[in-house]
Amino acid sequence: MIHRHFWLILSCLVTISIPGVLAQGRFDRPTFFRDGQLQMEQEIQRLQQQQNQEQPPVTELEHPSQLLTIDQGKLRWQKYLFKDGGFSVWMPEGLKSQETITLNLGDNNLSFEVFATQPQEYRFVASYSEALKPSQLTEPTPLLALVRDSLVAETNFNLISDRPINWEQYSGLELMMRDENELIGFRVYLMNNRVYILAAGQKNSDSLSQEILSFFDSFRLWE
Repeated sequence: MIHRHFWLILSCLVTISIPGVLAQGRFDRPTFFRDGQLQMEQEIQRLQQQQNQEQPPVTELEHPSQLLTIDQGKLRWQKYLFKDGGFSVWMPEGLKSQETITLNLGDNNLSFEVFATQPQEYRFVASYSEALKPSQLTEPTPLLALVRDSLVAETNFNLISDRPINWEQYSGLELMMRDENELIGFRVYLMNNRVYILAAGQKNSDSLSQEILSFFDSFRLWE
C-alpha cells in the first residue's frame, strides 16, 4: 500500500498523456518517492500501455506552444491544465505520479485527485477534491480546518505554522510542516465547490525557496 503520502498533500514526459485514476489508497506519500528507479520503470511501462488504450488525459498541455518549457537554472517548468479540476499550474519536470486518495473529515470522506512531480531535491503536488455537497459549503472555515487536521494526521508531519490566506475572493490556509530534514509548504483553498491543495517540499532548508513560491503563485482557475 501507499505509505505516508503528501504527502499528498499535497505524468510522464511532456508528450505522454496522463490517465484519470491510477490507484486508490490512503492520503499517504506515493511509493515512487521511496523506490525511485523501480517506480520510474513501472511508470513508463504503465504509461505506454495506457497510451495504447488511448485513454483521455486528466492533465494536458494548454497549447502546443507549451511544449517549450521554461528553464530556470536547475528546474525546467511545464504548464499543466487539469480539466476536471478547472485549474492550471506550472510544475517542474521530474519523476511523476498520479493518485486518487481520500481524506477523512470526521463525518465525511473527501476524495482527491493528486498529481505529483519530484525533481532533484524538491517535491511538488497539485490536488483537487471531488465536488462538495451543498451542506459542506455553508461554513468554509471549519471545513478548511478539517482538511488541515486530516493532512497532519495522515502524513504525520509536524505542523509548524498555520494562518488564513485568500486567493482573490476565496478563503484558504497557508500551512508549514516539517518531516525530518524536509520543509513542506501547503496552500489549501476552498473555491466554488472544490477544495484545492498545493504542496511543495525541499530538503535541508529552513525556508521556502523562490521555486516553491513561484509554483504556488502560478495557480490559476479557468473556465
